Amino acid sequence: MKMRFLVGALAVAAMTTPALAFDCAKAATDVEKAICGSPALKQLDDRLAAAYAAVKAAATPDAQKMLARSQKRWIAEREYCSGGDGGIVPCVTEKTAARLSLLEGKPASGPGAAGRIVPVFLVQEGNATQWDIDISVFRFAEPRTMGEKRFNGLVDQILKRAKLGPHGEDSNGMTYALEDRLSLTYASPRLISTEDDFYVNEGGAHGNYGTTNINIDLLTGREIVVKDVVDEAGAKVLTQWCKAQIDAEKKKRVPDSMDVPYDEATRDATIAETVRDVASWSIGQDQITVSFDPYAVGSYAEGSYSCALPTKGVAALALKDAPLP
Repeated sequence: MKMRFLVGALAVAAMTTPALAFDCAKAATDVEKAICGSPALKQLDDRLAAAYAAVKAAATPDAQKMLARSQKRWIAEREYCSGGDGGIVPCVTEKTAARLSLLEGKPASGPGAAGRIVPVFLVQEGNATQWDIDISVFRFAEPRTMGEKRFNGLVDQILKRAKLGPHGEDSNGMTYALEDRLSLTYASPRLISTEDDFYVNEGGAHGNYGTTNINIDLLTGREIVVKDVVDEAGAKVLTQWCKAQIDAEKKKRVPDSMDVPYDEATRDATIAETVRDVASWSIGQDQITVSFDPYAVGSYAEGSYSCALPTKGVAALALKDAPLP
């Protein structure tokens, strides 16, 4: 699969129609019955079908195959809503809304970028001889500015990580896996922010997961760094805000302080370093989420940590003309 086949909007293959609105008279699973039993959810599902059809109209045959695989996996994941504690309808609503935003290339917040944004999918069924790959990202359909071209270049790096075809390695019968799920958290003519949730398993006791972000000043074409946003005094304030949240969350997860497997000074230094790394920031209209790598401020058993900084609060500390919402 060459990169040029992945550029542009993608759609579902003609051999299946997994994203098209289905006949409620034929609803078979609990999830399908829940969709048909909720007028609001059925309307959302119909919107998904319309968006799907619009994307299909611009697809190449190779792109159709990729989204066909992606959509099949998404429907399978949606079925897990039938076993969720929060109820089927809220779960399906959340997943469908996220999928709709993906197909439409619309941000979770912000007025939207000047250029048109389209989804790109790269999916490969895995086995002992080839990777299991599931990547969904965004690109500018026709990049014109330096910022749009810079963003596309970083997204292409994600796509190039995928090892298509036989990997030629002895996996001892295991299936290696790679997932990248890009979500568009904010977009405006000045700023684009995306969150990339990834998972990789190359053998071993368990796979590794984490979150990284792309934040581009579309006017300058540069990746944003902390000195573009706040001075050192402001960075120290943000660090204290974040530390207070992590301290509170850690007390919930690890009530016995004797179970903490690292010294507090090292943990605090990591918090300060991560807050100053804008690649850890997922920027939204209302809040900026700072994500920490697994093991960074806690053990694997504790899970990953993050802190939420109010965007208005950060803006109040920000430098003049900082690229913020």
